[in-house]
Amino acid sequence: MCGINIHVAAPGRSADAALVARANAALVHRGPDDGGVIDLGFAALGMRRLSIVDVATGRQPMDDGRYALVYNGEIYDFEAQRAELIERGARFQTRSDTEVVLHTLAQHGEAGLARLNGMFGLAFADRRERTVLVARDPLGIKPVYWWASPAGELVVSSELKSLLQHPGIARRVDRRALATFLHDRYVPDPWTLLEGVHQLPPGHILRWRDGRIEVVRWWTLAIEPEPRSEADALEELRALLDDVVRSQLVADVPVGLFLSGGIDSSTVSAYATRAAGRPLKTFCVGFDRPDYDESALARRVAQHIGSEHHELRIPAGAFSLDVLDRTIDHVGQPLGDTSCIPTYAVSKLAAEHVPVVLSGDGGDEFFGGYDHMFWAARVRRTAQRSPRFLRRFGHAVLSGVAPMTPTILAEPARRVRKGLELSLLEPVEQFRRLRSLWSVPEIERLVGRRVDLLPEPGPSASDIERLAPEELAMHVLSQTFLPGAILRKVDRMSMAASLEVRVPLLDLRIVDFARRLPLDLKVRGRTGKYLLREAGRDLLPAEVYRHKKQGFSLPLHDWFNADFWSLLADMYAPGSRAAELFDACEIAGTIADGRAGAAGSARRSESSAATRAWCLAGIARWMDRFEVTP
Repeated sequence: MCGINIHVAAPGRSADAALVARANAALVHRGPDDGGVIDLGFAALGMRRLSIVDVATGRQPMDDGRYALVYNGEIYDFEAQRAELIERGARFQTRSDTEVVLHTLAQHGEAGLARLNGMFGLAFADRRERTVLVARDPLGIKPVYWWASPAGELVVSSELKSLLQHPGIARRVDRRALATFLHDRYVPDPWTLLEGVHQLPPGHILRWRDGRIEVVRWWTLAIEPEPRSEADALEELRALLDDVVRSQLVADVPVGLFLSGGIDSSTVSAYATRAAGRPLKTFCVGFDRPDYDESALARRVAQHIGSEHHELRIPAGAFSLDVLDRTIDHVGQPLGDTSCIPTYAVSKLAAEHVPVVLSGDGGDEFFGGYDHMFWAARVRRTAQRSPRFLRRFGHAVLSGVAPMTPTILAEPARRVRKGLELSLLEPVEQFRRLRSLWSVPEIERLVGRRVDLLPEPGPSASDIERLAPEELAMHVLSQTFLPGAILRKVDRMSMAASLEVRVPLLDLRIVDFARRLPLDLKVRGRTGKYLLREAGRDLLPAEVYRHKKQGFSLPLHDWFNADFWSLLADMYAPGSRAAELFDACEIAGTIADGRAGAAGSARRSESSAATRAWCLAGIARWMDRFEVTP
């Protein structure tokens, strides 16, 4: 795995190779093994390399005399692509997948991207035409950030910290993006928390020519369920998992496995062990609280598949400023997914043993695994059956009486009220509201002004009409929450430990299968990921299928300690950068609620109060470390 940096000069000027070298220095964690810069005159391309395939000769930047390439990622079927390119006359100097990408784009141009099955963020420059193509993989596994000046200068990087080596980028908070972060816990592509700084969305390309920039989509996910028998579908999925996992084990270095004990990581681990034909190393993180801890189940799976298992535990009260700073530095902006913390911890553990791991990310979004997806589906069906005016009236009534509802009825009343509220929204907004950290009215009180959230991609009108509510949920989550939170967290935290993470369940062969799979083979009653469960049942212990899904999250309120609460209060003291963004009374109240742990009540309310505190700490620390102005 690697990190890329490029600088393209405004027309009539020369690229700044020294700037690219400084940006490379900020990305050593993504590529500790090697690095380089090539100066083409109009553009300079740089990269840092974590050597995985063709360790000896697969160096970057790669240059054939006309074209130059820097590329962060892995192409899983590169050997087959290489053979095809040789038949078409290409001559190879290395065994690397990087050279396969170079020849593919040289021969096919932008259309060659559709031939690449893998994860990538890349920049491809043409000396003759004086053009640059920047591209991101279809699902957003690998990152690409960019900024352009009014004169047509372009800067591109794998992370925000390295992008900000350019002195011309104004470090100002984008207020609309801030409101969206408070609501969604992340900033959706193509925006960031910095004004004028963008992230290239998944499946998009950026074209630069003569100072003009154009961003267009090159890949689209279409959900098109097809009728088929369970037996045939299961046979195909098992064969696909065999092929995909085997191809993602290809490396010139040892490959390990993240193993949480859940369906997705356990299935991937079982197939990987069978494909390797030998024990592999598995890695897990555990917590002191049973309602968050799945480490015992992970140990049981490891025993069953015969892996060499490694585990660490994150104790209560273990907060340190270093962990917060590391998260901020590598994500480049606050991220409200608190599983960043255990993800970095388990990545650091794995990196002590292997440079590459496989993970189970993507199973929930493409095979139907989130509990709140079922809740959203029920809301959607209610909306389809009930007149809108009745739902609006019911919501208004419950909103007025809920504060006086006896304790025993408070939770049912809250759920019905929220369900009615969600039923009044369109699909994308339903899911956003369902997972929101602060509601829009709460955000408006917090920032002291009216707010307008940034839009997120969603299904077309025809998709809304033809797809079942569960399919709509999966479609929305795969385009929003998956790249915006899950994959962003996994990439940044694993790369912070110089570890490559591959995601077999997001291989395009699996995605293409899942998008055509009928709903009844994804969801059976209240059971999600039905077919994926069946695909691993013969390889895993029965306990995996009896275990209730917990999710990979940290008991955050327990992890905080007195140092955290003291630091948070100082971060929002009068005169601090972050204090200028918010209403002082609202901030004080939010911090107090967080410290109280929502009166130590249910996991949901406790987690929400602590996560709000974590997000506020992230905003303040980010502004200080990145010297961001309000």
